[in-house]
Amino acid sequence: MKLRIIVFIAITATLIGCSLNEDAGTEVVQEETVIGFEGVFIQQDRIGKPGINVALILENRRELFNRTMTKYLQRTFSEEVQNRIVALSPAYASNTDTNILGQTSGELAEVFANDVLEVSLTGPTTFNDGTTVLTGRNLEDDVIDTTVLWIYGGEDGTENSQLTKDNVSENDRAFQATFPYVAKAW
Repeated sequence: MKLRIIVFIAITATLIGCSLNEDAGTEVVQEETVIGFEGVFIQQDRIGKPGINVALILENRRELFNRTMTKYLQRTFSEEVQNRIVALSPAYASNTDTNILGQTSGELAEVFANDVLEVSLTGPTTFNDGTTVLTGRNLEDDVIDTTVLWIYGGEDGTENSQLTKDNVSENDRAFQATFPYVAKAW
């Protein structure tokens, strides 16, 4: 049973992060429909790395970001994301500044612009556990704290400490012990 759930999650993550029409030759689609899993699904929002669209994509380009095919995300949005990171974070005051992962603003922008949820099939699944980075996401992973740490924390993670946490320590409801695991809505 566990294997079926893992396979389902992996396939779902792939469908959410990857277009079925990515080789069709069009960079941006108006609406992409995926048929399967007993229904019709239309991508409404890209949320592989939560907060990216809201914080690092200009408001008038968010819909375009949501509709852009995965293979074109970095080429289309990396420069914009980098400009936003540099404008927001004093930790990236010069072109040679890096974050706790050793990434320049351009390198971090490439990671963020490629807004898909990676899935490791061979190692630990985590957004960032201190050793492993971006191999998936556990429900308990504090994605926003990790993201703001990478943007504001500087080389050792201690710069701008007032900006490296959102001070939300836990989910408002406990996760369920069985699939779909996420907490029930209010």
